[in-house]
Amino acid sequence: MRRTALAAAVLLLGLSACGGGEPAPAPSPTGLGAGSTCEPPPGTRQARFGTDGADLGGLLLGTGRTGIVLAHQNGGDVCQWLPYAQELAGQGYRVLAFDFGGFGVSTAGTSSNTQQVVMAAQVLRDDGATSIVLIGASMGGTAVLAAAPTVTPAPAAVVSLSAPSVFGANALDAAPKLTMPVLYAAGEFESSFADSARELHGLTPQATGSELLVVPTDSHGVFLLTPGLGGASDTVRAKVTAFLAAHAPA
Repeated sequence: MRRTALAAAVLLLGLSACGGGEPAPAPSPTGLGAGSTCEPPPGTRQARFGTDGADLGGLLLGTGRTGIVLAHQNGGDVCQWLPYAQELAGQGYRVLAFDFGGFGVSTAGTSSNTQQVVMAAQVLRDDGATSIVLIGASMGGTAVLAAAPTVTPAPAAVVSLSAPSVFGANALDAAPKLTMPVLYAAGEFESSFADSARELHGLTPQATGSELLVVPTDSHGVFLLTPGLGGASDTVRAKVTAFLAAHAPA
C-alpha cells in the first residue's frame, strides 16, 4: 500500500485530557466537528486526517503510550464508541474513534476501509502512542482484521466484535497473515456472525495466541460492550479488559 504523509490536526475541546500523563497537543481550529451529536467530554480533541481524497474526522481521548483505534459498525459513527472510549482513556489509554468515509463527518475519496484504519493508527503514533491496538465492531471489525497485517509497526493486539468475514474488506484473506493476538467475540444468537468469528479464529495462526469468545446473546458489535445488557455483555467487557491487560497494557 502506498504510504503517504498523514496530517492530523487537533482541537482542544476542554481544559484537561482524559487519562495518561502527557500534555495534549496545542489547539487548532481545523477539526471537522466529529461527535457533534453526542457531546464529547471536556479534554476530547478533534482529529482530522486522510489521503487519496479522504477527509476523515475523529475524536482523540487520553494521552497514554498505548493507542487504541476504535472502528465503528455500519450505520454508526464516533458517537457509537464514545462511552467506551471514555472508559479506555480513564484506564490510561490514548484512544482515537473515527468516522469511516461516508459516515458522520468523513468523506472517503478512494481510500478503502482497510486503508482508513491504517491511517487512523498512524494518527495515534503521530500523537504520541508507541504501541497500537485495533478494535472494531461488525464492519469495523472486518476492517481492523484486514488492516492489521499492513500496519507498520505491527499492532500489539486486535479485538474483533461480530465481524463478518467480508464487508468492505476481506478478513478471510487477512486472518492467516495475522501475527499478533486477536480476540474474536460474537453473540451466539446474532445470525451468521458467530459462525464468522469461529471461521476467522480457525484461520488465524495458533501461534498468535488468539482467542474466541461466543456468548449467549443477540447483541451485535459495539453492543457486546454496552453495560447493563445482562451477563453476556459483562462477560465480553471483562474478557476485553483482561485481553488488553495481557497484551497491550496502558
